[in-house]
Amino acid sequence: MSGRSPTRREARAARVGFVRIGPHPIPNRLLAEELAGRPGLRLSVLDLEPLVRGDWRALVAGGAFTVAEYGHHLARGRLRRWQAFFTTPWMFRHLGELARSWIRENAFDWTFQIQSLYDARVPGIPHFVYTDHTHLANLCYPDFDRRTLRAPRWIELERALYRGADAVFTRSRHVSDSLLEDYGCDAERVVCVGAGSNAALPGGAPPDRRGQDILFVGVDWERKGGPDLLAAFERVRARHPEATLTVVGCSPPIGGPGIRVLGRLPVEALHGHYQAASIFCLPTRREPFGVVFVEAMHHGLPVVATAIGAVPDLVVEGENGYTVEVGDVAGLARHLDRLLGDAALRQRMGEAGARRARAHYTWGAVADRILAAVQPVVAEASPSSAPAEPARDVSADSDAHRAAFAS
Repeated sequence: MSGRSPTRREARAARVGFVRIGPHPIPNRLLAEELAGRPGLRLSVLDLEPLVRGDWRALVAGGAFTVAEYGHHLARGRLRRWQAFFTTPWMFRHLGELARSWIRENAFDWTFQIQSLYDARVPGIPHFVYTDHTHLANLCYPDFDRRTLRAPRWIELERALYRGADAVFTRSRHVSDSLLEDYGCDAERVVCVGAGSNAALPGGAPPDRRGQDILFVGVDWERKGGPDLLAAFERVRARHPEATLTVVGCSPPIGGPGIRVLGRLPVEALHGHYQAASIFCLPTRREPFGVVFVEAMHHGLPVVATAIGAVPDLVVEGENGYTVEVGDVAGLARHLDRLLGDAALRQRMGEAGARRARAHYTWGAVADRILAAVQPVVAEASPSSAPAEPARDVSADSDAHRAAFAS
């Protein structure tokens, strides 16, 4: 041993600023928790949405820009109000200013943002982005309404974020491809790291899939391809009269023999439905990633889905499920018919999917891949001058955030 004393930079944990819109959607919380639990990291989290909701000036200005930018789409029901509010060029810049002020106050060693609705980069501090989608990736979906494409000014802000980040982490290859082809990012700065499950992971071997229940989990019945699944189910039930269809996450006005509509359920309740099902089917028409596919795979369910978005990353054709083109009801019915008629095939495919999920799609594996890419970049960065006092540990509490930004 050399006996060399560690330097101050080596001895202390790395200070990491983690910026997000809020703890929802659930991956925003789960990834932060996974990184916070890693040795050698001191993670501080900033939630931006509470800052905006608690600032009447931002609400007024943001509302005015929303109406100017998207008023015609809102009037026609093409966009949700809160979605439009957070996707104007003004809000992109405002959220970025909030994030950068917080980062400068705390002198982090590196920073990380989840989603790409703002730009939290501060010069001289390595910055990383984790995104489930790019806006221009929507153009590859057959049912995307091109009239709702965001303004060129917003897309240029998004492009500058991606191209200026030290690395952009994606959930799937189709998003990585969009970063290269639509945004001109450098290939060496785009890293596909996947995603984990929102629902609790099952323990032990997958259950015996002797039943004939088809499970659909999605909050948007139309966008997730529910009508196509219903049409396919009506076909296969003629050959499999014991088959059932369970719909979780939404409440479409459907009914009939074998159909159960359960509506919105807490994520904690999903585990039981995955365990009880025999097949998972989500013939989605537009999908940034689809964490429910990962959850179904972890629970040992064979998957039938559309070959769109991230699905080809998840479903290996003929190994852990089948895919069809969007709108192919006959193809859905054919694959469901085959699986309903072969319990051994369901079991074999479900076990293959579970193995694939455990190997590639956990939040622990995602964090491992992110840190493997972050560490060499941070190591090569010029050390910033250490602060006189340790960085404050800023929690995700919205009241603390409002106080920090009070004028």
